[in-house]
Amino acid sequence: MTVTTPSRGRGRPKDPKREMQVREALMQSAYALLRDKSVRDISIREIALGAGVNSAMISYHFGGKEALIIEVMHSQFMLYGPEFLNTGLGGKEPSVEMLKEAMARIIRLYIREPWIPRLIVSEVAAKPGQMRDLFTRRLASELGPKLRELLDVLQSSGHLRQDLDTNLMPISFISLIAFPFVTGDPLKKVFAFMPDESNGEKWIEHSVQFLLHGVANTPIAVDQKNKGSN
Repeated sequence: MTVTTPSRGRGRPKDPKREMQVREALMQSAYALLRDKSVRDISIREIALGAGVNSAMISYHFGGKEALIIEVMHSQFMLYGPEFLNTGLGGKEPSVEMLKEAMARIIRLYIREPWIPRLIVSEVAAKPGQMRDLFTRRLASELGPKLRELLDVLQSSGHLRQDLDTNLMPISFISLIAFPFVTGDPLKKVFAFMPDESNGEKWIEHSVQFLLHGVANTPIAVDQKNKGSN
């Protein structure tokens, strides 16, 4: 994982290489535990034990268990999520392929790391608190504006319909990706389907086609006077 070591105040002279190693070890330990356990079942002590350091190092480097876990999640998005999270548009010519790539990479990430959507449901969406605040500040506030920027550029360059609201498009985009993963077993019981390694690429292709082309053979005009009425 690629990490950055924060600056610290006065005290003993610091060894930047050692601090980076400790920080990396804590993130690796937390990552391994997150793949098998819920956040509530992971203790500071076992994270530190897995990293081979004193548990006080979690607070020193990250400020607490919750911030460490969000940092681990953030690192996974940076490594395996949409390319534009790291580079922005990077001067590239805008194309719908960017949107398809973003959707595909997030779905693959959720299949590869199912603890991420589970954590978002149980610790971020289900209840207010520190985890939600940290997620919003560290990840959502970074992903959201970059996704909005991508959609704005694609719309202004004529790749997306001009009648669509770019304030609402990111919500539709995220909803289409996240729904199967946050509903989990109930979805599987009703429809006998859950995106996984065996059918992930099929789900990606379906989701991309649904996002870009909808379900109708031809566009359906919305009656502005009657929309919202029964």
